[in-house]
Amino acid sequence: MQSRSNMLRLIAFTLTAFLAVSVPSYADTPYTVADGKALDSNSYKGYKTYRQWCARCHGTFGQGGPKAPNLAKSLTTLSLEEFTETVKTGNVPKARQTTKQGRMPAQGRRQVVMRNIDGIYSYLRARADGAIGTVRPNLAK
Repeated sequence: MQSRSNMLRLIAFTLTAFLAVSVPSYADTPYTVADGKALDSNSYKGYKTYRQWCARCHGTFGQGGPKAPNLAKSLTTLSLEEFTETVKTGNVPKARQTTKQGRMPAQGRRQVVMRNIDGIYSYLRARADGAIGTVRPNLAK
């Protein structure tokens, strides 16, 4: 009886560990894309904010420019927390610096950017993950 109880615990533990690793969470895909270009409302708001405040340096599709890195590439490994801190302070960690010119202006006081930071991150993650290509996204219905 004792060994059966231990076996059930082992199975439960193994199943829990497997599900914790294999089931994607919101952090894995913080966006929803339909038909290759229709974004959920949060990501679409992020796209609109990005176009207004970030695209002039980082490019229309996050592809980067002469003074700013390719965010579509950077966000394949950048967490929401790291992204938020970089945008807020303008301090890019040395290990992540990809361009010699330019400096990231701190956006911490720009309320519209900071209010939509998770949406900007979601939009750029969709680009980084290849969920949307170089198309102008629209709002999913």
